[in-house]
Amino acid sequence: MYKNIFVFLVVISQVASAGNGFASEFSHFAGGLIMTALVAFMVFKYFPKYKTKSVLIGFLVSLLYVFIDQSIDYIKYGKFLDQLLDFTVHVIGSLISVYIGYKVIKK
Repeated sequence: MYKNIFVFLVVISQVASAGNGFASEFSHFAGGLIMTALVAFMVFKYFPKYKTKSVLIGFLVSLLYVFIDQSIDYIKYGKFLDQLLDFTVHVIGSLISVYIGYKVIKK
């Protein structure tokens, strides 16, 4: 089952690309979804002590990453609202991944 989830996430990440418009926002959404899921999977599989908190750890790592990344982009390019939109879409993807992750862990 984990193999199927991993393959699905890799396929989604290959479709997403940064740029302007829908493709850019989809890439941020997919990035949040994938990053949270992969970090949670790695914690779940390789750190048994933190299995119950693996999804939360995945979300926090993803949140920290996007915060730093968008802050750097803001410093370089400005455009606060564009950076905020990218941050928000990434977080939405992460939250969906959290929801799915908790459903998978319960089973």
